[in-house]
Amino acid sequence: MLLIEALVAMLIVAVVTITFIGIRSTALIDATRARNWRLAREIAEERLSTLQAGAHEVPPESGTIFPIDKYEGFSFKIVLGETAVANAEGEVANEAAGDDAQAQDRVEWDRNREDMRRARERGLTAQEFEDQQLDDINDRLAENPPSPDDFEECAVLVYFPKFDPDFEGQQEILLIKSRVSTLAISGLTPEDASALQQASGNAADPTAAGSAPFGEQAGGG
Repeated sequence: MLLIEALVAMLIVAVVTITFIGIRSTALIDATRARNWRLAREIAEERLSTLQAGAHEVPPESGTIFPIDKYEGFSFKIVLGETAVANAEGEVANEAAGDDAQAQDRVEWDRNREDMRRARERGLTAQEFEDQQLDDINDRLAENPPSPDDFEECAVLVYFPKFDPDFEGQQEILLIKSRVSTLAISGLTPEDASALQQASGNAADPTAAGSAPFGEQAGGG
């Protein structure tokens, strides 16, 4: 009887301990996930603010992923141009859809519908719109002197680990976007931009770079 009572007591202690460890592990995962999303948002907003302020010596490389040494597993990229931003949003949506084929089909359908809407707004066919979007944004920026009155759609994507044992090695993505003036994208001062405009026969006088309020979109999880 004493042996049975001891075994029952040990079983009760084991169940309570395992339950406590499980609760603690879940809380740790939730806290780490919340911390990662907070860091990702801070990084994205900082990078976008830097882009809006034109605080860079050379224009950003659209679509290039850069690691963030300060935070292990974190990286970011800046995308420039309407098409690149739309593709980035599709990437986020596909990540959120995961392996759900129906959700992926829905994402693709939404993307095609949005492209058709944009084509109609420009009076273009679907093929003409697609061909137009293949133009490289860097070529457009090089052909036209930067101006605070000309805007391009831009987005910042931050990649970070998906802290979930069921998704080991996968990443989550946070995206924020904004319309940013080409003057800010170029990183030139208004004086330098004015000199370029005069050299190209455009007498417009650029002032401080402006930007539209940005939106936020997240994927993963």
